[in-house]
Amino acid sequence: MELTGFLRDYPIPAGTQEQIVKCLWDVAKYEPLASYFEYYTEQCRIALYAQGLQKFAKTHQHILDIASHLQNGSSRQVLKQHLALHHHGENPLETENMCDALIDLAVRLILMLDVGELRNAFSGRRRLVWVDGSLQEFVRDIFSDKISLNHDGVRFGAPFTARNLDRITGFRVELTTNLADHLRLRSENKIVSVFHHASFLRCQQKNTMFPDGFIEETLWTLALLFPQGDRDTEKWYYKQDRPEELDLGVLDCGILRDDYRQIEKYKFWHDRLVILKGAFDECQPQTFSQLWNDRREGTQWYALWVAIGITLFFGLIQSIEGAVQVYKAYHPSP
Repeated sequence: MELTGFLRDYPIPAGTQEQIVKCLWDVAKYEPLASYFEYYTEQCRIALYAQGLQKFAKTHQHILDIASHLQNGSSRQVLKQHLALHHHGENPLETENMCDALIDLAVRLILMLDVGELRNAFSGRRRLVWVDGSLQEFVRDIFSDKISLNHDGVRFGAPFTARNLDRITGFRVELTTNLADHLRLRSENKIVSVFHHASFLRCQQKNTMFPDGFIEETLWTLALLFPQGDRDTEKWYYKQDRPEELDLGVLDCGILRDDYRQIEKYKFWHDRLVILKGAFDECQPQTFSQLWNDRREGTQWYALWVAIGITLFFGLIQSIEGAVQVYKAYHPSP
């Protein structure tokens, strides 16, 4: 069944959403993906109005046809030649630019990767440029399993959560729609990017664009950062964005076994996890709020606050005694 709904339409009807998901990822059972379709709509809006694709792509079917070619292994150059036969601009350069923009839009919608240059638009994020070869080769080059950093003694304890990264270390956790930015730490502005679209990831089980084991490992990292059943993490997550932008599936990634808290289990995200864990361990609280929330060393935390409580108590006693002495000095007994 052809999807004749217009890309510019918002919101996308539920039935159309289901058809899009089944066409893109061949899922056996459809579950609503509200946060993904916020992303889908935003990407289409940017492409239509910032890149001028209105006359080249009008319906969802136009994009799904391109996605089908990509998933069948078509190279970028072959697909561009095919599109150029059906999409003619005012000149060859415009035709080429529009074909590139159409392909990049389809890639972003299939994989949630910031691929392509956005003319007349600024995202503030590092973009990926796919020039040639198959899309699968491009994706597997981005998500390499090559390990560069030493990981001696790295283990992820219960305090290693997205909320604690935000509340204790002074880093700002930024929820991202760009899978390539997941777990990226930008030290210069203390921002940690976290790709939180767990429901999207669960739809990728049959997607051979990604390396074997990559999707499962990414879901493990989300189970680390968003521990299932942790009320503090849930409350924190609900405050991070508009409800329609949040993917509540990230709070239901399962409870990790102990061996999945060992760095040896991770290869695709290994180096970023090592960097992030090192920064997490090294950061010391700078404010009273951070000090209160820092329970990485539970025994030390309780000892600290007991000591502070005792100090305040005796300080109060001394203040009262001093006040009594001053009062007696000005009001001597007869």
